[in-house]
Amino acid sequence: MMNYLLERHNILKVWEGSVYAVSWADLFYPPLCVLLSLTGVVLTVGGAMGRAATRRLLLHAFAFVVPLTILYTLFAFGMQFIQTGADRLGECPGLEQAAASSNVIPASKWRPGRPALGCEVERRGVFLTYYNSVGVQGVTDTSAQQRIIDKLAEYCRRTPTHAVQVMFYEEEHWTVRQGKNGSSFGSGTPSKLVRVVNIV
Repeated sequence: MMNYLLERHNILKVWEGSVYAVSWADLFYPPLCVLLSLTGVVLTVGGAMGRAATRRLLLHAFAFVVPLTILYTLFAFGMQFIQTGADRLGECPGLEQAAASSNVIPASKWRPGRPALGCEVERRGVFLTYYNSVGVQGVTDTSAQQRIIDKLAEYCRRTPTHAVQVMFYEEEHWTVRQGKNGSSFGSGTPSKLVRVVNIV
């Protein structure tokens, strides 16, 4: 239940309108959910064995529950780091095209000739559920943001996709410098996140 309520693509849209793309809850609630679930299994088994056996089982429960929770936590964090970033679902090109069709996204400084947006795949929650993360740079007007959200929602209705999280950033910070040998190179700094919207 906690996983369902806290995972960011839930039907209740807990993170709707939040200015935080990732919260501290993302680090703590999956292991906590697993710990509570395993404890529940131990108590259920103990209850079926009788009162005397339950007392003995509770004394040894931590020897079973805590190591499994630690193993799960290491596995979950490892999977998040390994499998976050690349478009493993193949849904990003369609999402990027849908967002760009709103015609309100400025041109990218980093990738000239393309709109200032990007897409990647992340995994969250107890079950390491996939979802698409779409970042849009330089669109701060609420009505313009809504046009992008509407285009993405319409695309998701027509083409079944995993859950989508849209993050709006203030502007794209990208500068191009000329090197001594005539070559040019660019560098960027993180933009300020202004809005997060989930499309289920």
